[in-house]
Amino acid sequence: MKFSCITSHLTRAAGIAERFCGKNISLPALSHVLVEASDGVVVVTGTNLEHAVEWRVPARVARKGRVCLPAKVLSSILQSFGDEKVEAEDERGNLRLKTSSRDGRVNGMSPDDFPLVPKIKKTAAFSVDAGVVSAAIARVLPAVSRSEFKPELSGIMMRAAGDTLTMAATDTFRLAESVVSLKRSVAGDDIACIVPERTAQEITRTFDQDAGVVEIAVGENQLLAETADGRIVSRLIEGSFPDYRAIIPTGFTTSAYIKKNELIAAIRSASIFASKLQEATVRFSAQGLEVVSANPDIGDYRVTVPAAFEGNEVAISFNWRYLLDGVQSLEDEDVFFGCTRESSPALLRNKSHQRFSYVVMPIRAT
Repeated sequence: MKFSCITSHLTRAAGIAERFCGKNISLPALSHVLVEASDGVVVVTGTNLEHAVEWRVPARVARKGRVCLPAKVLSSILQSFGDEKVEAEDERGNLRLKTSSRDGRVNGMSPDDFPLVPKIKKTAAFSVDAGVVSAAIARVLPAVSRSEFKPELSGIMMRAAGDTLTMAATDTFRLAESVVSLKRSVAGDDIACIVPERTAQEITRTFDQDAGVVEIAVGENQLLAETADGRIVSRLIEGSFPDYRAIIPTGFTTSAYIKKNELIAAIRSASIFASKLQEATVRFSAQGLEVVSANPDIGDYRVTVPAAFEGNEVAISFNWRYLLDGVQSLEDEDVFFGCTRESSPALLRNKSHQRFSYVVMPIRAT
């Protein structure tokens, strides 16, 4: 194998593949990446058997071939090379890397030991703007459950229907839902699946706004997300995501529009005095929105944020971390905060649109 390419392109591919690698004493190849050179392209592959990535790098290939290299070593040495052109050549299973000023060799193992990345038999597919879907996933990720008690809550629900893609996550204490438009409408039945949290995170990190359009396909309990530069393959979570629509509030006896950054600052400052329950009380009144916290070992604190208030005065206690996650996920400078009573969930939304909803449950009535 012999090829040359832009170092930054190969460095990015190696870094992406490294994140997909695993650690397994009985399968040392999982801590390695596979580098394959063919006509005009080098493909770098990483996998932990649960999910995998194949990332393509344009290259001038003089001789085809493949090597299997330790992911961390390859990524680290490429990062030290800067942005020069790099020339690579295999030496009996190892890879020699050269630039105008640097020369290194990475020892490899047999590429035959590297696991095969499964080929998905697509049963349904849809297309969406990569930057849009990545941003939407990032907004719902905080609500994914960390508990293993209900595996169906440990990922993000994706449902493509008509010309929209809906993504949702919940840990039963809060719920996040984001809706985006598809590039290509879904004909026939809805497409629904539960994507593991780790896979969803990697989609947001790998497919940025410059990635163009991503095609997402499902089949045989697996997911494929692919752009012109690369593809992610992942197992899906089995089970049924709960029907959550009924818990999203639709009417409010109390509501307010608040400056997002002022509310974030208020919650953060109040969190310093939060109790062991991570509790912060939000009080709606004609004077604005007041955030209050108290800890018998530290002291107490209150801060008032100006708000365009409508409805009844009410005080509701929330886990301040859950509340903060929701506010930070919003895009607008002015955000909507609606509630009904002390024991009912509250809703956070952008002022300009309803494509993202964040529902947070109260800790207890006060």
